[in-house]
Amino acid sequence: MLRDPRKVFEAAFAKIGEENALVLAVSCDSAKGAGMQTFIDQFPKRYIEVGISEQTAIGICAGLAESGFKPVLAAITPFITMRAYEQVRNDIGYANMNVTLVGSGGGLAYSTLGSSHEAIEDIALMRTIVHMVILAPGDGYEIEQALKLAVEHKGPVYLRMPRHPLRDIPTEPNEKLAIGKSRCLRQGKDVLFLTYGTMINEVLDAAEILQSKGISARVESFLTVKPLDANTIYNLCQSYDHIVSVEEHVKTAGFGSYISELLADKPFKGKHHILGVEEGSKRVGPYQEILEVYGLSKDRIAQTVEALIKQ
Repeated sequence: MLRDPRKVFEAAFAKIGEENALVLAVSCDSAKGAGMQTFIDQFPKRYIEVGISEQTAIGICAGLAESGFKPVLAAITPFITMRAYEQVRNDIGYANMNVTLVGSGGGLAYSTLGSSHEAIEDIALMRTIVHMVILAPGDGYEIEQALKLAVEHKGPVYLRMPRHPLRDIPTEPNEKLAIGKSRCLRQGKDVLFLTYGTMINEVLDAAEILQSKGISARVESFLTVKPLDANTIYNLCQSYDHIVSVEEHVKTAGFGSYISELLADKPFKGKHHILGVEEGSKRVGPYQEILEVYGLSKDRIAQTVEALIKQ
C-alpha cells in the first residue's frame, strides 16, 4: 500500500501531542506542508510560527528545550541543515538539547525545484554534529516509529522525512524499531545491500530483479543512519564478496562513507561499493526520472550490481 509520508507524519505527530503535553510544534512558514496542521488545530497554544528565519527557530528550540519542553521543528530540509548549520551545531548539538529537527523532503524530493531545494548533503552535515542522532524512515510505519523514538530520545535528533508516496516495507507484526539497530528485510547469499530511507523499496525491487537472474541478495535496512549498527555491519561483511551501500545522497561523507570508516581498520572478506549521487551533480526534473539518471532506480541498481558480480 502506498502512503503519503506527510499525512502519516501529521497523524503520528498529533497523537504524540495528545500523549505528551511537553511536545511543541515550531515552524518556519512551512507547518501545513510539513504535516503539522492537525497538531496546530488541536493544540494552538503549543505552536510557534517563526517565519522564514531558521537560525532564529533553532535558538528558540534550544531555549524551549532548556526550559523542559520537547520542541519539534519542521522545515524544508536544506533550510534546517545548511542555512542554520552553525546554530544546530552550537545551540542544539554542543548543548545536547532535546530537540527534534524534521527535514521535510530529504534527498532528491524537491528535484523539480533544483539544487537549492534538494538535500543530498544533509546526512554529511548532520553526522558531523556531536550528540546528533539521524533517523531516516522509508515508509509510513518507520515514520511513526522514528517520530516516537525521536521525541523519547534524550538529546538532538535529525529526522529525514520523505516527500513522495511510499510503499509499505514488510514488517513483522508488532515489530518495534530501535535507535542504532538495523533489520534484515530479505535474505540472500551473493550480495549484501546496505540501505536506508527512500532507497529501501528501490533496493528490494532491485533484489527481485537480480533474483530472476540467479543472483541472491540480502537487504539490510538502517532506520538509524547515526549511530550506525556497527557490529551488524562488520559481522555481515565477513560473509559477502560484494557489499553495496545505496543512498539518495552524494557519495561524499554520507552513509556509504560512514560504513567505509567503520570498516577502515578491520579486515573483511569483500569489497564495498557505494551507490549514490556524484558530487557536483545538478539535474532538474521529475523525481523518478532523476533517480534513473543518477543510477538509483531499481533497474539501474540491479544493472550495476549484476555488472559488479560478473567482473
